[in-house]
Amino acid sequence: MKIMNKILSKSNSYNYYKTNFEKLKKENKELIAEKESDEKNYENKIKKLNEKYGKETEKLNKKYNHDIRELNKKYSHEIGEMNKNLNSLKNDLMNINHSEEIINNELKYAFVFNDTIKNSEWLKERNFSLVNSAANYSFMYSLYRILNDAQPKNILEMGLGQTTKLTSQYAKYFNDAKLTVLESDETWIENFSKNLEISENIQILNLDVETFEYNNTINLRFKDISKIVEDEKYDLIIIDGPRGFIVKDGKNELLDYSRSNIWQMIPSNLADDFIIIIDDYERKGERNTMDHTKELLKENDIDIFSYTSKGLKTQHAIFSEKYRFISWI
Repeated sequence: MKIMNKILSKSNSYNYYKTNFEKLKKENKELIAEKESDEKNYENKIKKLNEKYGKETEKLNKKYNHDIRELNKKYSHEIGEMNKNLNSLKNDLMNINHSEEIINNELKYAFVFNDTIKNSEWLKERNFSLVNSAANYSFMYSLYRILNDAQPKNILEMGLGQTTKLTSQYAKYFNDAKLTVLESDETWIENFSKNLEISENIQILNLDVETFEYNNTINLRFKDISKIVEDEKYDLIIIDGPRGFIVKDGKNELLDYSRSNIWQMIPSNLADDFIIIIDDYERKGERNTMDHTKELLKENDIDIFSYTSKGLKTQHAIFSEKYRFISWI
């Protein structure tokens, strides 16, 4: 017997600890057995609960998914319509904001134009009607500044209208200048010319319009313009005619390359220093025409600068180095 056991035996402690150890060991074994029994019971209970409620849960899930699908079917059209309405409202707001910007720009040009011409030496008659398809204030302001500041000597105006009230008074006052106006509507020439004072250095010519094909599209231009411009060198060309649309099935259809006679005049009819300004630049046809005009100028090694004015309508001007100050008007 080990020394520790001998000591414990003499004090009767050994028997005490041995007896209690066996008791505790037995109790521990019983607890383990009880724990295993309880775990098994719990497992059985969980299994029974799963068996009992699993099918009900599956049914509930199926019903839930079915109800969701039915709700989607029921409300998807309404939701789609609501989205369409929201997008429409968004577009309306954008259009309203854009319209307000356009109107504000036009009003700005109206005030500036009226202030600018207030003390003009050469613009005396100011009975302008700047509405509908006629020239607007941004066009009139830009053209007045070009005439007054650049003082061109040879002007070609394609399209008779409100701007001609400017150009004709300019040519009448500066009698060393020359103005040629081209118009396709003979009746319009007869009626509108009554509002003008025509001097010897001003001529208004009636030209027919022809259709032509370019880039797989049908377009309009003045016919035989080369017979009119011949060897003339223009330092100001105003492009506002002929019309930028054709009538198709009773509707106006915009052209893809509007008012393209300018192409036939590059470079032969341009002065060394020149300005070209086109109206209705917000339309694709006029933009396409000016884009190709710039390409032709580049092919002829002619450097240009540009200027854009925006009111109810948009104008775009291109010009040579001498007239670069046009950019700042």
